Amino acid sequence: MFRRIVVGFDGSEPSRKALLAALELARAFQGEVHALAVVRPPEFTELEGEVEEALNQAQGALSEAFRWARSAAHKHGVALHLHRRVGHPAEVLLRYAEDEGADLMVMGRRGLTPVQRWMLGSVSERVLRYATCPVMVVH
Repeated sequence: MFRRIVVGFDGSEPSRKALLAALELARAFQGEVHALAVVRPPEFTELEGEVEEALNQAQGALSEAFRWARSAAHKHGVALHLHRRVGHPAEVLLRYAEDEGADLMVMGRRGLTPVQRWMLGSVSERVLRYATCPVMVVH
């Protein structure tokens, strides 16, 4: 049923909970997990080097998060594929899940204030709205 699971993963506590839930499901259904970290470049940059610097900083944090993810997958006995992409998180996650034929997307929920939610929305809200497969949001 859920054999190809895509997880939005950035190493945060909500994304770690989402990954653990995805690993449990993958183990139950003999599936695999694709964890996707999407680095969003700065909106307004004056110099091209600023984008490079932002991406380099994100890579360092993701290295530790990916080590944790590999260890968790090993403990669960589940195949884990780790990917990094650049762009808007919701758009990249949706495109990746569709291209890979995902059976399920799993995401962590981040709390936004009502004003932040009204102005920005959330990645999980956008994914829920436009996904072509089932989506699980882990609290």
